[in-house]
Amino acid sequence: MAHKKLSKVKDRLWTISITQKKAMNLKHLLPFLGLVLFSDISCAQNIDPLRLGFEAYQLKTEEWGEINYYLTPSSDDEPMPLMVYLDGSGADPLFQQVEQGISSSIALNYQQLSQSYRVLVISKPGVSFIDKVPLEASGSPGHREPAAYTERLSLAWRVESTHLIIQKLIKEKEIDPKQLVVFGFSEGAQVAPFVAEKNEHVSHILLFGGNGLNQFFDPIITARQKALTGQISEEEAQQTIDSLYLVYQDIYAEPTSTDKRWWGHTYKRWSSFTQRDPLNVLVELDLPVYMANGSLDENSVLSADYIKLEFIRQGKQNLTYKTYPNYDHQFNELIFENGTFKDAIPQLDNVLNAALEWLKDN
Repeated sequence: MAHKKLSKVKDRLWTISITQKKAMNLKHLLPFLGLVLFSDISCAQNIDPLRLGFEAYQLKTEEWGEINYYLTPSSDDEPMPLMVYLDGSGADPLFQQVEQGISSSIALNYQQLSQSYRVLVISKPGVSFIDKVPLEASGSPGHREPAAYTERLSLAWRVESTHLIIQKLIKEKEIDPKQLVVFGFSEGAQVAPFVAEKNEHVSHILLFGGNGLNQFFDPIITARQKALTGQISEEEAQQTIDSLYLVYQDIYAEPTSTDKRWWGHTYKRWSSFTQRDPLNVLVELDLPVYMANGSLDENSVLSADYIKLEFIRQGKQNLTYKTYPNYDHQFNELIFENGTFKDAIPQLDNVLNAALEWLKDN
């Protein structure tokens, strides 16, 4: 039976948080939110999804290509609620074999959650479930971007693929649609509101490290802040902002280009994610929304703050917004002494537990 199969998987692995944050570039820690370590190191070869706690499925579509998705097995005879996990940006596999063990971009403790939910994760187009990923000098993964990812990855691909899988699971009675949670981390938090807009069965959304306004606004805010705090001059800030506007103008002039890139993403990816602000979608939703951000996350926290303001302005009561002082994008607590960085303490588990407690009450 499925629950027996799942218990055997759980006996073979456990999840720990990375503690050696100081040795790595903090901006590149997101793909390394946890390490899955095997009790027998030899097991780290030829690992399939089932050995990591997932059943593998594929949905073939004419418009979106092959969509590979993975579900934790059911631990009950009755259909279980669904929790959809939408990971962050980039073409790295959901699980990566690195020197230290097996790293994952799945922030959730899906083994524990699988007692209450079927947990769904989706590979991005052309990206494998697990693969060997060498580390670059910066500490970031050096995985080559598949051609299918370059050509297809967009907000629409992520939203539509998620929607189609949800509909398929409901039609096949694989899940109980009474509670259907969409959990988005980083880029996934940009995707989740649009999934909820598209799919009427979504009952809750949880957003971590996401923003509310156009992503292109974030570097502009950062430049202004640096000038205000004396890190750069006002002239340097303005030069930076003027150069950003030139880039943005070029991206919107060629919104479907997969040959031209900026900050590691194709123009197609950037234009698709910046056509509509998540804020405009969120304020139209009536379902419970939970947002968590770190105050030191220069990528998103200020525009996420604006979401809270807009909910207040419109008199909406369905948003719970948590900002964690001194936490970064990956919810590491950054410790400084006399303005000098000293340490990074992983707090993601505590932040996640608070969100899951909220979910129980809502």
